[in-house]
Amino acid sequence: MGIAEHSVVAFRIFGDDLVPSEVTKLLGHEPTAAHSKGHVRIGPKTGNRYIEKTGRWSLSAEDKRPEDVPAQIVDILSKLTQDLTIWEQLRSKYTMDLFCGVFMGSSNDGLEFSPELLGKISERGIMLGLDIYDHSDD
Repeated sequence: MGIAEHSVVAFRIFGDDLVPSEVTKLLGHEPTAAHSKGHVRIGPKTGNRYIEKTGRWSLSAEDKRPEDVPAQIVDILSKLTQDLTIWEQLRSKYTMDLFCGVFMGSSNDGLEFSPELLGKISERGIMLGLDIYDHSDD
């Protein structure tokens, strides 16, 4: 089994009543991107106006080539509070996930997660999502 070509990872929090500055204070780190529900965003390519349907706070890891999703997740979690009572507070109010985009370089690439890393994700109440993209040009 080979290692995938590259990966992108972002920790995301969503909620209608999410106030980005409050989440930043709780987690102890500035987000990569954040907005409140109702925020008007202008599309960078089209100039179209979009009204955000829910609040969002996200922190992205540096893209990795070759793929290293576990290291990207560790990097993100190491920047955020280790206080599990804060994570419980966030989990009770918002939806949280780790978006992981994995771009394959062949037809049989793979990735593995240690039990310790899966435990850290689980104890914080974070859903792990893997979007795996085929290497073909189709």
